[in-house]
Amino acid sequence: MKALRYVLSGKPGREGVLPLAAWELPELLEAAGAGEEARSAFEAGPVMLQTGGWQSWTAGWELAPGETLPARVRLIPALRKMSAPPWDCGRNGNAPAASGKGEAAGSFIMYLRAGDWYLALAEEPDEALRGPLCFFISPDRRHIRAGLYCPGLEGGGAAGIRIFLVRGYFALKDALGDLYRQGDRFAALAWLGKRPGGYESWYNHYTHINEDLLLRDLDGLGRTGNLIKLRYLDRGEPAVFQIDDGWEKAVGEWEADPLRFPRGLKPLAERIEEAGLIPGLWLAPFLVTRKCGIFRNRPHWLLREQDGSPVKAGWNPHWDGTFYCLDLSRGDVLEYLGALMEEVTGRWGFRYIKLDFLYTAFFYGRFASGGTPADHYHRALAVLESRSKTPSGLPAAFLGCGLPLGPSFRHFPLSRIGTDTRETWDWPLARFLRHTGRPSALLSLKDTIGRSFLNRTLFINDPDVIFLRSRRCALTGTEKECIALVNYVLAGQIMFSDNPLFLDGEDLALTGRISALYDRLEGDEYGALPLEGRGGKPSGAYRLISRSGKTGGIINLGDRPWTPPEPLPAGGAWLLDRRIPGSGSFAPRSVSIMVWD
Repeated sequence: MKALRYVLSGKPGREGVLPLAAWELPELLEAAGAGEEARSAFEAGPVMLQTGGWQSWTAGWELAPGETLPARVRLIPALRKMSAPPWDCGRNGNAPAASGKGEAAGSFIMYLRAGDWYLALAEEPDEALRGPLCFFISPDRRHIRAGLYCPGLEGGGAAGIRIFLVRGYFALKDALGDLYRQGDRFAALAWLGKRPGGYESWYNHYTHINEDLLLRDLDGLGRTGNLIKLRYLDRGEPAVFQIDDGWEKAVGEWEADPLRFPRGLKPLAERIEEAGLIPGLWLAPFLVTRKCGIFRNRPHWLLREQDGSPVKAGWNPHWDGTFYCLDLSRGDVLEYLGALMEEVTGRWGFRYIKLDFLYTAFFYGRFASGGTPADHYHRALAVLESRSKTPSGLPAAFLGCGLPLGPSFRHFPLSRIGTDTRETWDWPLARFLRHTGRPSALLSLKDTIGRSFLNRTLFINDPDVIFLRSRRCALTGTEKECIALVNYVLAGQIMFSDNPLFLDGEDLALTGRISALYDRLEGDEYGALPLEGRGGKPSGAYRLISRSGKTGGIINLGDRPWTPPEPLPAGGAWLLDRRIPGSGSFAPRSVSIMVWD
């Protein structure tokens, strides 16, 4: 690996980016020690691009030559702030400026892939960065700029970049594992079990939750042949029961809604523990909405633009539209965050804390004290994570979501790595708005596949939930099967959000088949590589691979059947065959798996 170190000097530009370096592709290949075969592969193309992604909900899949992401969203500009990096979305979300015309914006770890050669640029793990590393890649993939997002930078600091070339998907994973050395952090989560998982309320009830309803779901987990019972409860494995959004008075006012939870949340957490599960709770600690008390009573806590207006952090139809963020440079805000975590873990007893919308810490405004957004983010996380055990000594874990990947991997070894899923294959309205971070089963799967190289190297990847129910679910059986299996082989956590008492006979039969397939697939490591369509365009199909070479297959996320240019190697047996009879083509929105002895 080539290690480059830059001493910070000068001031960031208008978008908060301090330029570090720029290279042509041949320079990078030479720095990485590329031989003739690798150089020829990149010259001949096609060259795929993995931008790495700014945060969980930033598009996380490889981009084919000519493939771009929308530079603007329609109608609701603040939506772009929920996926685009802050240096590339402007004040209202629809003013990309830090990247040049046609450039792709990347962050943290990016790579170019030609065939099975990976040319990677990665953030130096041992530098105490004053901001996240960002990359700007030209449309032809031959010119790359690097910078540091550090608005408000004063004083010194340094940034480091590693450049390396490897051959093969698993060689990339091994190189990143050696570089970032997350093994001890993964080991510290061993109390969550071999594969963290459990139930969460969101995709079952959304915000429409109350104490009685959740107690029925808790009781139901032990009474039907649902996935959590089969995989966790019956096997004596730890399992989470997570209460998601809807329990609070308002987003930003983290007190139990007395109409829905008249006894508060402590008795519910105790019931979850008594049932043998780990109590989990959702929070978005850096956010405020117009309905919450902080917005009304402590307006000085809000991060402000230079003109005094509150910084817009995004838009959510489940809340009251536009939401805002706190000024994390304030001592009183940090005290508030500390008191909140003392309440949640210390008094109520929750031990699996989902911290959501963490990207909002990186917007820049009129901070009450100097420093960069990264400076304040790390201090705020130190406060939130200071309560790592309950008063009785039981351990607590934190799941990061909507989080900046580079600044967060040391804090959140268990993290969401893609957009929210959905009980429909896609969301046509949000797609029309060009919202690339939209909740969508399709996009969630693309992110899970595209960021699978981070699983067990940087993070225990959380791909969001699977669906096995028929009630209030528009997914077909083949689509549910595809989600369940892709999430299992390419990520590290399995969450379930179905109402266990409403699973019918067909649902339970599907559950049994999925659980049996999980057993067959356990013990190996997997990856997936995009398969080209006509003219080098994305086909929506992927080749499933395994480290042992004993398992392979085809994932087809496209809307049409996919016929591979060459068949899978002979001598295998189909573990799951979703080919269309008589055609040799793989069904749309499906996964097929073959095993070899």
